[in-house]
Order: sequence, then C-alpha cells, then structure tokens
Amino acid sequence: MSSPFRFTRLRTLWAGACVALLAAVLLPTLAAQAQGTGGGTPSMGSSQQPDMQKLRLDLMAAQLELDDQQRSEVQTILADQRSRQQSVMKKYRPRMQQADSTERPAIQKEMQGEMQSVQEQTQTRLAEVLNESQMATYRTVYVDQQQQQAGQQQNADPVNRILDRRTAELGLTDQQRSELRPIYQQQMENMQQLRKDARSAQGNQQEMQKIQQRARQMQQQTQQQIGEVLSEEQMQKLQSIQQAQRALQQAQRRMRQQRMQQMRQQRQQRGGGGQ
Repeated sequence: MSSPFRFTRLRTLWAGACVALLAAVLLPTLAAQAQGTGGGTPSMGSSQQPDMQKLRLDLMAAQLELDDQQRSEVQTILADQRSRQQSVMKKYRPRMQQADSTERPAIQKEMQGEMQSVQEQTQTRLAEVLNESQMATYRTVYVDQQQQQAGQQQNADPVNRILDRRTAELGLTDQQRSELRPIYQQQMENMQQLRKDARSAQGNQQEMQKIQQRARQMQQQTQQQIGEVLSEEQMQKLQSIQQAQRALQQAQRRMRQQRMQQMRQQRQQRGGGGQ
C-alpha cells in the first residue's frame, strides 16, 4: 500500500488570495473529497511540521476506523516509509542536480521505481495490520485515487472520485450513490461559480465577505442534503472524516503561509545585504 500521506500534495484547488479565502470555507471539503487530502498514500516529508504526521494519521484513522493497536502499528509503518522515502530522495538529489536535461528523465524514472518499491512494501506491511474491509477502503481511498491523479487510470470525473471515496469510507449503496451524485455535481458547479466570483471581486473586501457567506450557506445546504441520504451512522463517520480533513488542511495552509513569510524575509535580507 502506498502510504496515505503521499507527496501531496493535496494539491490546492485554486491559487491566489481569493482562492485561499474560499478554501477556508467551502473548497477544502470538496477538494479533500475529490482528491483525498488527500488521495494517494500520504508521504511525510522532512519539511513538514511535526504535527502534520499526527493530523494525517488522524484522517486515516477516521477513514479506516482504526483501533488503538492498529493506529500504533500503522504509525510505525508510515514513519518507516517516510524515512526510506527520504533516503531515496537523498540518494538521487545530487545526481539530479548534476545531470543535464537529457539525463534527468532516466534518473527520475529510476528514482520513481525505488519509490514505488517502498510504497509496495508499505502496502504489504499494512495488509498485515488492517482487516479485509479496511484494506479495501485503503486501496480505494489512497492507492486507486493516487493512480488516477498520476494519470494511470481513466476516471477523470471528479464526482465519480468523490463517490468512490465515500462508497469505500461509508459503505454507500447503489441507491445512495445515485441520490448523492446530483448533490455533489451541484456542489462542484457552486464551487466553480464561487471561484469565478472571487476572482472578479479581488480587492473588494465587502464583496469577498458576501462570497464567504454564500459559501457557508451552500456548504450547510449540501451537508443537509447529504444527511437526508445517509444513515445516522454514516453521517457521524462522514463528519469525523471531514473534521480530520479540515484540521489537516488548516495546518497545511498555516505551513504554506509560514513558508511564504520566510521567503519574503529572505528576499528582504538579501536586498538589504546588497545595499
């Protein structure tokens, strides 16, 4: 199994200040649904803050309903995967830096092969910890969607990806999938319109506040509609997953903001040193 904390990238849906504003309200939920905060097994790079690993594990625990013993064993497996991935990166970094443009594709392919081997070994170890149902969910939520994002599968429909994830996580029936499809489709269209409006309102704080309010109202309406389709048990699990997703995404945004601030400070220091 690829480890659920992959190079994630999770992959911000929209760039720019307005997008970040919406991301705090409506976009994170659907972004995580469509891509999986992540999709693909999470890779935990050394540049991440210490609590990121716990937040990613919290999300996986909610999705797979891990017990305490499983959580402890999965944490060890993923930590080992992270260490081995970092070793592979360290091994290939000098070669990539020294290679010219004609040599890099071959080196990248070689590195990807080693990374894939690490992920496959992680999957084998996880299969010894998770039960059959948990493994099936893991494959859908992390492995299959990772391959889709890498272009290895032909399921380009984001609504299908959401439904596949929710089916694996919540055990949706065919009838529930059918009823949820137009709800998620409408949510996707709402997001596209919000993004368009946010770009038009850039720099207008009053309009951006109105857009935020619309986003909250749309999200509340969507949750209500989903709640009418799911059972009480399914809805409780979905809320646990979404809570873990929001915590992870908020931490990722804080981390990006800190990096941008550090970059600005470095540029200022370089500029000051040159005077």
